[in-house]
Amino acid sequence: MKKARRGGFLLGIIIAALLTLLRWLDPQPLQDMRAASLDIYQRLKPRAATETPVTVVAIDEASLKAEGQWPWPRARLAELTDRLLASGAAAVGFDILFAEADRLSPAVIRRDLGISDPALLSALRDGDSGFAAAIAGKPVALAFTDAPGEGALPPLKAGFAVSGEEVASGVTRLGAAILPLPQLTEAASGLGHISLSGQQAGTTVRQVPLLLSDGGNLYPAFLLEALRLGAGASTYVVEGDPLYAGQMQSLRVAQFTVPTDEMGQLRFYAAPQASTPTFAAADVLGDKADLSKIEGSIVLVGVSAAGLQDIRVTPLGEAVPGVNIHAQLISQILAGDFLNRPAWVDGAEVLAIAALSLLLVTVATFVGPLAGLVAAAMMMAFIAGLCWYLFTTQGLLIDPVFPIGGALLTVFATTAFWYVVIERERRYIRQAFGRYVSPALLARIEQSPEALKLGGINREITVLFMDVRGFTSLSEKLSPQDTIRFLNTVHGALSVPVVELDGTLDKYIGDSLMAFWNAPLDVGEHAAKAAEAALRMRDALQTLNQTSAFGLPDGQQVRIGIGIHTGLACVGNVGTQSRLNYSAVGDTVNTAARIEAACKDFATDILVSGETARLIPHFRTRLAGEVHLRGKSHAEAVHYLDGRPPESDLA
Repeated sequence: MKKARRGGFLLGIIIAALLTLLRWLDPQPLQDMRAASLDIYQRLKPRAATETPVTVVAIDEASLKAEGQWPWPRARLAELTDRLLASGAAAVGFDILFAEADRLSPAVIRRDLGISDPALLSALRDGDSGFAAAIAGKPVALAFTDAPGEGALPPLKAGFAVSGEEVASGVTRLGAAILPLPQLTEAASGLGHISLSGQQAGTTVRQVPLLLSDGGNLYPAFLLEALRLGAGASTYVVEGDPLYAGQMQSLRVAQFTVPTDEMGQLRFYAAPQASTPTFAAADVLGDKADLSKIEGSIVLVGVSAAGLQDIRVTPLGEAVPGVNIHAQLISQILAGDFLNRPAWVDGAEVLAIAALSLLLVTVATFVGPLAGLVAAAMMMAFIAGLCWYLFTTQGLLIDPVFPIGGALLTVFATTAFWYVVIERERRYIRQAFGRYVSPALLARIEQSPEALKLGGINREITVLFMDVRGFTSLSEKLSPQDTIRFLNTVHGALSVPVVELDGTLDKYIGDSLMAFWNAPLDVGEHAAKAAEAALRMRDALQTLNQTSAFGLPDGQQVRIGIGIHTGLACVGNVGTQSRLNYSAVGDTVNTAARIEAACKDFATDILVSGETARLIPHFRTRLAGEVHLRGKSHAEAVHYLDGRPPESDLA
């Protein structure tokens, strides 16, 4: 048992150490699993759909059907801009890249169709110039995206004030950008990147970089530019860590402060998709939309048609257009609903895994597997409840899944090891002792399997030998089958008292039986129990004779002799690990056997040694005399065992 406990504890410690190391290294698959588990918080409690002045104008399937395939002429986008601003929009942002010229501009027609008629070309309106005129001097933000390698960078439309240490070295790097056409870039009042964590379409958006940097300058996100223009601000205030360079803490635009992680990323707290007010672009152009609802709103224009491949997934599991993500992020900033996962949380989770695993392994090992499982369930409920409380009250994102899962894995592994080893030992014990000791004693032995190690120990025991008198002459009169039946009857009846009184049946030797008490476990009053077993054997034999259970001819009676002696002996497993016999050896065993043989000389059926008689003063014994036992240098006093004490609690 102790060996199993030590082995289970060591296994638990190893698993706990490996899990702690795994969480500390934090490989990408583990990060992905943690991100998915943190999404559960938002699915259980999404951001409240509070009313904020943010509206989406979607270029959806219905709009494509009404206005034609994408991209539309820039003249229609200029008209759309005029309508929105005329309706009181505080700012308009286009979540669209205008990196190529209008396909209906004179230059494109001349190039693509080969038309060179000056009169015809002069009659065509330059859509890009018209769009630039429509947005010039207006609160309109355009978008750019990052490009691989090094190249052109966007112009800055707003100023930056940085407090604390610099942050440019820590935010996401911008090496080159895909910009709108030069005339559109110059005309726009705002210009921001539309990167959503740099992820591919169709993936989950969880953290969005608010700033990019070329190592010196900072470039704001498209959503920040739309918010800045809507709030009428001209400058961003960036708060860096006061001690460490390259670590950002927050960003402020107008009166809105946005907490970020050290890389300048905002954690997305999603609201249900239906919470974002949306108009179809065709309805706005066709005067079918109630544009009075957008007065004072930040309006984002973007594509939502599935074929245009700007579909992202929110932490709620909803597939939404990218423009809606930008709109929700602005709404989140306006509502002041933020999620936070400080840098210390990672260290806390690592410590939690180590501490929980160690605690549960200790409980499961030294208190018990059931206690370990109960403690694990309590810890799981406590941690899950604490993490949920911190999320709902503080917006803290702490992963309970890996600490709980790691702790449970540790305690289950420890418990499984415990049960495997213990059950193996119990099977071994049952095989070794199940037929030879009482169920109560067997249960006690199962709790102390170390008593069955190969080898032996010296301890005081009481040994009993029983032998059938005249068996040789009797067996000559019986067939082999009848002889076996006779022995089974004798041993079957006379073994019962030994087992009932916590004795250990050592062996059957033909017509003889050997048993002993006080091994492998302590048995109180072992000499008295051996004496009681002998008396019960006498009674059992008398019943067998009276009922002719042996089936002997002429009513022949069976007689036995029993010898009992108490003393030191070496008890333990004798043999090999594959085949063991738990037995006792030594002078005490030899003496008991010779006392049994002396029953013939004293014409009695039970004799006990002087040492045994001294230990059973309440039994009725009387001195029989002294005998010289073979191999002994002195005589041994032996006593008759006549009966039980008057009110024996052993009977």
